[in-house]
Amino acid sequence: MDGGIARSRLSMERRSWRMDRPHGFVARPETGSGGAVNLMVWHCFITGKPAEGGFYPITMHFHESYPYKPPKCKFPQGFFHPNVYPSGKVCLPSILNDDIDNVEYKRRVRQQVEQYPALF
Repeated sequence: MDGGIARSRLSMERRSWRMDRPHGFVARPETGSGGAVNLMVWHCFITGKPAEGGFYPITMHFHESYPYKPPKCKFPQGFFHPNVYPSGKVCLPSILNDDIDNVEYKRRVRQQVEQYPALF
Protein backbone atom coordinates (compact mmCIF):
# COMPACT_ATOMS: atom_id res chain seq x y z
CA MET A 1 0.00 0.00 0.00
CA ASP A 2 1.29 3.44 -0.90
CA GLY A 3 2.30 5.67 2.04
CA GLY A 4 0.95 8.66 0.14
CA ILE A 5 -2.57 7.58 1.04
CA ALA A 6 -1.66 7.53 4.73
CA ARG A 7 -0.01 10.95 4.60
CA SER A 8 -2.90 12.42 2.64
CA ARG A 9 -5.41 11.05 5.16
CA LEU A 10 -3.36 12.26 8.14
CA SER A 11 -3.03 15.71 6.60
CA MET A 12 -6.81 15.88 6.11
CA GLU A 13 -7.46 14.67 9.66
CA ARG A 14 -4.98 17.20 11.04
CA ARG A 15 -6.80 20.07 9.31
CA SER A 16 -10.13 18.83 10.65
CA TRP A 17 -8.77 18.37 14.16
CA ARG A 18 -7.27 21.88 14.23
CA MET A 19 -10.72 23.36 13.58
CA ASP A 20 -12.44 21.37 16.33
CA ARG A 21 -9.88 20.51 19.01
CA PRO A 22 -11.10 18.13 21.68
CA HIS A 23 -10.72 19.47 25.22
CA GLY A 24 -7.82 17.97 27.16
CA PHE A 25 -6.00 16.56 24.17
CA VAL A 26 -2.95 17.98 22.38
CA ALA A 27 -1.50 16.35 19.28
CA ARG A 28 1.16 17.53 16.88
CA PRO A 29 3.17 15.76 14.23
CA GLU A 30 6.88 15.37 14.80
CA THR A 31 9.03 18.19 13.44
CA GLY A 32 12.56 17.46 12.26
CA SER A 33 15.61 19.64 12.90
CA GLY A 34 15.14 21.30 9.50
CA GLY A 35 11.49 22.10 10.27
CA ALA A 36 10.05 19.32 8.09
CA VAL A 37 6.83 17.84 9.46
CA ASN A 38 6.63 14.06 9.77
CA LEU A 39 2.94 13.15 9.66
CA MET A 40 3.75 9.50 10.41
CA VAL A 41 4.82 10.24 14.04
CA TRP A 42 2.69 12.30 16.42
CA HIS A 43 3.48 13.50 19.93
CA CYS A 44 0.31 13.76 21.99
CA PHE A 45 -0.74 14.66 25.52
CA ILE A 46 -3.96 13.53 27.16
CA THR A 47 -5.42 14.63 30.48
CA GLY A 48 -6.10 12.26 33.33
CA LYS A 49 -9.34 12.23 35.25
CA PRO A 50 -10.23 15.77 36.42
CA ALA A 51 -9.84 14.79 40.08
CA GLU A 52 -6.39 13.35 39.39
CA GLY A 53 -4.92 16.05 37.16
CA GLY A 54 -1.89 15.24 35.06
CA PHE A 55 -1.13 15.60 31.37
CA TYR A 56 0.27 12.37 30.00
CA PRO A 57 2.54 12.01 26.96
CA ILE A 58 1.91 9.41 24.28
CA THR A 59 3.59 8.91 20.91
CA MET A 60 1.62 7.60 17.94
CA HIS A 61 3.46 5.87 15.09
CA PHE A 62 1.35 5.55 11.96
CA HIS A 63 1.91 2.74 9.47
CA GLU A 64 2.12 3.31 5.71
CA SER A 65 -1.16 1.33 5.49
CA TYR A 66 -3.08 3.83 7.66
CA PRO A 67 -6.12 4.10 7.91
CA TYR A 68 -6.40 0.36 7.22
CA LYS A 69 -3.86 -0.42 9.93
CA PRO A 70 -4.12 1.45 13.27
CA PRO A 71 -1.25 3.48 14.73
CA LYS A 72 0.97 2.05 17.45
CA CYS A 73 0.63 4.09 20.61
CA LYS A 74 3.31 4.22 23.27
CA PHE A 75 3.63 5.96 26.61
CA PRO A 76 7.08 6.75 28.08
CA GLN A 77 8.92 3.75 29.48
CA GLY A 78 7.93 3.23 33.12
CA PHE A 79 4.56 4.99 32.74
CA PHE A 80 2.09 3.52 35.22
CA HIS A 81 -1.37 2.43 34.13
CA PRO A 82 -3.01 -0.99 34.41
CA ASN A 83 -3.31 -1.16 30.61
CA VAL A 84 0.26 -0.03 29.85
CA TYR A 85 3.21 -2.40 29.96
CA PRO A 86 6.41 -1.18 31.71
CA SER A 87 7.92 -0.68 28.24
CA GLY A 88 5.22 1.93 27.52
CA LYS A 89 3.36 -0.24 25.01
CA VAL A 90 -0.42 -0.18 25.38
CA CYS A 91 -2.05 -3.52 26.11
CA LEU A 92 -5.60 -3.70 24.81
CA PRO A 93 -7.12 -6.46 26.95
CA SER A 94 -8.18 -4.89 30.22
CA ILE A 95 -6.34 -6.25 33.22
CA LEU A 96 -8.45 -4.27 35.68
CA ASN A 97 -10.30 -6.61 37.96
CA ASP A 98 -11.34 -7.04 41.58
CA ASP A 99 -7.88 -8.32 42.56
CA ILE A 100 -6.13 -4.95 42.09
CA ASP A 101 -5.03 -3.29 45.35
CA ASN A 102 -7.05 -0.03 45.28
CA VAL A 103 -4.89 1.82 47.84
CA GLU A 104 -1.70 0.98 45.94
CA TYR A 105 -3.36 1.86 42.64
CA LYS A 106 -4.38 5.32 43.91
CA ARG A 107 -0.89 5.90 45.35
CA ARG A 108 0.68 5.08 41.98
CA VAL A 109 -1.78 7.36 40.15
CA ARG A 110 -0.90 10.29 42.46
CA GLN A 111 2.79 9.58 41.86
CA GLN A 112 2.15 9.58 38.08
CA VAL A 113 0.37 12.95 38.29
CA GLU A 114 3.38 14.46 40.06
CA GLN A 115 5.65 13.14 37.31
CA TYR A 116 3.42 14.47 34.48
CA PRO A 117 1.70 17.63 35.82
CA ALA A 118 -1.04 19.37 33.85
CA LEU A 119 0.29 21.84 31.26
CA PHE A 120 -2.70 24.19 31.50
